[in-house]
Amino acid sequence: MIKYTGQVVREVLVGIGLWGLLGTVVVLIFWGLSGGVLSGFLLGILMAAAYFFHMSVTLETSVDMMEEKSAKNHAFRAYLIRVAVGAVVLVLAWKSGWFNMMAILAGLFTLKLGVYMRPFVHKAFCHFGKDADSDRESSGD
Repeated sequence: MIKYTGQVVREVLVGIGLWGLLGTVVVLIFWGLSGGVLSGFLLGILMAAAYFFHMSVTLETSVDMMEEKSAKNHAFRAYLIRVAVGAVVLVLAWKSGWFNMMAILAGLFTLKLGVYMRPFVHKAFCHFGKDADSDRESSGD
């Protein structure tokens, strides 16, 4: 198992949440509740968080596998599942007419922004004493 996976996952999910909150405020200011923009953006944020969580579980499982070939096969199967589920969700959202498709894509971009924001979230966690690294180092582990 990778040593700090849980910490990284929490920090990226916090980044996705912060960008999602900021984006939600922007959506409410400019579009309000009309046209499915807010619901589309929130669906995109939910998909981004689910994608990242699934990727982290896949990575951890693949690293724990003993054989390289089985790890690669597992990672590829997980990727296919992620793409297929994402495609099904997007098609259902489009068919329903309740969601703005561009807003879903904007919500999905919070994944990228959350990953880019992770070093800053990590520093904030260190500053406020929520960092697992500093607890281990101070205890002498």
